[in-house]
Amino acid sequence: MVRSLALWFLAAVALFAQAQKQAQQQPDLATVRQWIDTGRFIRVRELGEAILRVNKNSPMGNYMMGVAMQRGEGNLPLARYYLGRARTLIERSPASVANDQVADLHAHILFEMLLVAGLTEKHEEQIQLVGEYGRLFGVDMGERSGWSLMKLGRHNEARQLMQKYLKSKDPDTRRGALNTLGSIEMSLGNYEEAFRWFTILKNELTERDVVNIATLVRNRAEVANVLLQFDVAEADTLLATKYFHPSSYSNPWMSLSLLYTTEGRLAEAVSAISSMHAWDRRSDPTLEQQRWNDGQQATAIVLLATGYPDAALQIVRRIRSKPDRRGTTSGTMEQAEIGLLYLWRETLRMQRESLREQMVWEPWQEWAVSGFDRLKVERELWAANSRLNALLVPEKRLPWILRPYAPDSPVTEWMRPGLYGAVGGGLVRAELEKLLARTGKLADREKPYLHAALGESLIMGGEWDKGLAALTAAKEKLPQEEVLLRARMEALAAHALERMGQLDRAAVAWRNAMERNAGLIRLLDLSIPVRLSSDNSPGANEAVRWLEKSPRFHAGRGFALSVSTTGRRLYAQLTGRDGAVLAQASATILPDVKDTARMLCKEIHRKAFATKIDLSQMDINSLDGSVTSGDSSQIGLKELFGTK
Repeated sequence: MVRSLALWFLAAVALFAQAQKQAQQQPDLATVRQWIDTGRFIRVRELGEAILRVNKNSPMGNYMMGVAMQRGEGNLPLARYYLGRARTLIERSPASVANDQVADLHAHILFEMLLVAGLTEKHEEQIQLVGEYGRLFGVDMGERSGWSLMKLGRHNEARQLMQKYLKSKDPDTRRGALNTLGSIEMSLGNYEEAFRWFTILKNELTERDVVNIATLVRNRAEVANVLLQFDVAEADTLLATKYFHPSSYSNPWMSLSLLYTTEGRLAEAVSAISSMHAWDRRSDPTLEQQRWNDGQQATAIVLLATGYPDAALQIVRRIRSKPDRRGTTSGTMEQAEIGLLYLWRETLRMQRESLREQMVWEPWQEWAVSGFDRLKVERELWAANSRLNALLVPEKRLPWILRPYAPDSPVTEWMRPGLYGAVGGGLVRAELEKLLARTGKLADREKPYLHAALGESLIMGGEWDKGLAALTAAKEKLPQEEVLLRARMEALAAHALERMGQLDRAAVAWRNAMERNAGLIRLLDLSIPVRLSSDNSPGANEAVRWLEKSPRFHAGRGFALSVSTTGRRLYAQLTGRDGAVLAQASATILPDVKDTARMLCKEIHRKAFATKIDLSQMDINSLDGSVTSGDSSQIGLKELFGTK
């Protein structure tokens, strides 16, 4: 035992001596830069720590730690600390660094500080550092100030500065100016002008721009989407996915997943989400963290669209307290918070309806648990609505958030019409009427979306005729690609038509809504008209008794829902008026008839009001392991949710 302890002690002494020797023999800057450029950040950190253990006032050691924190670990506050200390030390005592490395190390320190300032949204500081870098080292990086000027709202100043750098013979400088000019115009809502700048930029890109291609091409795709050129947006985004680089500011798979969701291509959206997380796992840690929240929101949106509100809600609850920094995007923290709050609200609404369904057939023990969960959801819903009102109404942001594809809008279009429920129907209708009174190309492009929002607000307020007229106006001009928004409109129209006694037209609209996205019926707290029937077997009669009380069904002409027993299984089948099967479910007959009926009720609701996409085979993994969806099947979360 003593001998073993002695050997361990000698080994520790040897390792310590080796670390001290390494620390005293500081690497030259060229070697450190090679490690950084090849992503060997663990090596950079380990040696930086060893240097600082021997000499905490080493500019090189502090610089290495700053880079390791920024690029290797995404710890921007610590990066800022170490880089600031490195700068102070080298400016006070340049003799502490080899003479031939003083200027180069000083330049690299300032450059890293400039990057950190941008990422942490210290825009005035970044502009100051750009100026200092130019004065000290004779290198003009003024095009980097354009982005900070834009973020500070100094748009005209940013434009004038970028026009100067358009004349640069350096392709990187010119492309940076083109990208900033496009971003300025987009943030101001000048979409055609933004598209023009981004088109010029795209045409000038070459393979040497591999670091930035994904971001720059995706920027044009984003504007194309706003201009309702969905085919161009998809083509550009798909092109961007072919140019992965760990230092790319954008993840094009995120945009693609939301585009596919809008178009009702949910299987492709799920696949894009998996690719999105794979892209981020390969990215630089700082950039992965910079867009982590947005990626999680995209995941939740896709899950909500596919009919899994419980899994979506787990994500949203997890990310509410960790917003992304907005240094690499043109939006603001307040805009991002509005988007997250609204997604939280819509997820809570769908989860509340799912719980209401479950409470119809659950035994009292489970009913009590679901009841408690529902109270929690209602409390969270109140909090979300309150905060949304505080951000939107006093700050006069309501017109902005109601406009489709508004500058830096964080709300996806198929969810936007529900804003009336967050801030009040009367207030929303008044603002929508003002927006609809505008004229011009932009106003004409927005009108179908505004009519859709107005129609929903009117119908939910019981004004059937006016609401239907608004929805009809929307349907005439709304792009066909807006599949989920159209499904939402069909469900609302069906609800209004049925209340007006136009049952045949209502049945057609209900069928269209069910086929496009039945989950929206749950989100809107609507119920479809069904004719329930049973073969009078005990299990079937028990199931029908509960199905009659479900908030998703009411007696009427539109669909037939039959329940029957065959052999050792209980079956339910939902059909349209033409006999086409829309959903079917089955449950193994158990000794307790009620247990069998409960299983069948649960399954038919899952099959009828969620997509047919099977998520159970996906390897999805959340922070605390796995998430179980409302259908009691395990949804793996590793690929779809990403890891954190």
